[in-house]
Amino acid sequence: MRLFMLVFIGGGGFLFPFVSLFYHYNGLSGTQIGLLGALGAGAGLLVAPYWGAQSDRTSRPVRIMQAGLLATAVVVLILGRQSAFLPIAIFATLYSMTSAGLLPLADLLAAHVAAQANNAGYGSVRLWGSLGWTLVTAAAGRLIELFGLYLAFAGMAAGYVLSALTLQWMPRAAIQKPAAARPAARPGLREALPAIARSRRLAGLSLSLGLYWLLTNNNLFQFEPIYMSQLGAGEALVGLANALNAAVELPAMLWADRLLRRFTAGWLLRFHFVLSIARAVAMLLLPTIPTVLACRAVLGVQYSLYSVAIIAYVNDHAPVGYRATTLALLTVTLRSLMLMLGNPLSGFVFDASGAYWLYALNLGGSILGWAALQYSRD
Repeated sequence: MRLFMLVFIGGGGFLFPFVSLFYHYNGLSGTQIGLLGALGAGAGLLVAPYWGAQSDRTSRPVRIMQAGLLATAVVVLILGRQSAFLPIAIFATLYSMTSAGLLPLADLLAAHVAAQANNAGYGSVRLWGSLGWTLVTAAAGRLIELFGLYLAFAGMAAGYVLSALTLQWMPRAAIQKPAAARPAARPGLREALPAIARSRRLAGLSLSLGLYWLLTNNNLFQFEPIYMSQLGAGEALVGLANALNAAVELPAMLWADRLLRRFTAGWLLRFHFVLSIARAVAMLLLPTIPTVLACRAVLGVQYSLYSVAIIAYVNDHAPVGYRATTLALLTVTLRSLMLMLGNPLSGFVFDASGAYWLYALNLGGSILGWAALQYSRD
């Protein structure tokens, strides 16, 4: 599983930090970039719950993962050859549909494998993904400067194909659910939604993450590479910023596992919001490249806390047999719904006032997210 996380997350490191630059270099406005984000989020909204439901229903969720990886690789190769808004929009939406459930399923597989290992936490497996991201993003920016932006698309496709192969080589016992872990009655969305609504903690988490995603990180980071280029950074420095982010995640993942033994998952999620507030304030007060780099290091700690805590929180509070569906609903479907609304807002703000004022939205979303989670405590 460690090799899979290394190659899978590393493959994403080829493209994710640079895709907004691809849009920008092809002449798309901030509003168009925001619309692309909304279209992709809408596609994910439609398909993500079924990724989770199918994973809960089958004894071999790895097959679903492999199919998504290979389909995404094909779509990415085609997307990178487009230059006009309409074909970019079509293939970016297809990409969102094929990839919508990949990260939640990868996280659940990693947590399952970690649970089978003695004294191994989720973070000890997930940190290999951070290592892959660090290595790739540190080199990808410079390679893109030398060989062109299509390398980002080809690199991601290659990483996803290799990821599918590594799952094929894994022992079946390591990735197959035991029969006792599968419910006798097959779970579905009709059962999962009421279960979330009845739980004050899950409902509070839904509100918290919804407000956060509406106003903050994923909207902002579509435009932060463009903002960095406006501040004078090239692709190599954009890659370095993402590598720094991931390099901090490496020790932070293990640190987060230890904190989870001492503090509750809810406490770690609230502290994650505190760090997000601090990053937004720093960028509003001192919007420079060094500040961006420092904030990316803080983001590494923040994301490590979130990644470990969200899995633990869902496992603690979601009904048995509905955990994959609940995780997909919260981290993919809800996120997609909020990004459908938030991305156009961010694009409008970017065109009207510049990327700087997106950090004000980041600050507001972080404060509201913390408050909603705090209120949901028993």
